Amino acid sequence: MSVIRRVEVLRAACCVAGLDGKVCEREHPLLQKMATEAGVGEASLRTMIDNAETDRSYYQRQFRLLKVDPDETMQVLFQVALADGRLTQEERVILRHFAETLGMETPRFEELLADAEAAADESA
Repeated sequence: MSVIRRVEVLRAACCVAGLDGKVCEREHPLLQKMATEAGVGEASLRTMIDNAETDRSYYQRQFRLLKVDPDETMQVLFQVALADGRLTQEERVILRHFAETLGMETPRFEELLADAEAAADESA
C-alpha cells in the first residue's frame, strides 16, 4: 500500500474512531500503529483525531479515498470501529458510506461486516 493510501486510510479510520466524539483507549493504539506505518507524526495524528472528534465537515472531506483495494480499506476501518467492542448505528452509516464511495457492492459490505463482527465476538 502506498504512503498516500496509508494516510488516506488513517484519516478514514480516525473518522470512524472519532464518530462518537471520543477516540477510546482501545482505538488509539490501532490509529498510532497505522500512523507509524504511514510515516505520520504524533502531532499530525493528534490533529486528525481532533478533527474527527469535533469537526463533522472533516468526514465529508475524507470521502476521496483511493479505490485500489476496497476490501483491505474496509477491513481496516471495521477493525478500528470494533476496537471498543461495539459498532454503533452512526459507525455503520459512515462505514457504509465509505464502502459506497469505494464502489463496494452492498452484499460484499454486509459480508465484510459480518466477518468483522464475528472476529470481534471471538476476541471478546
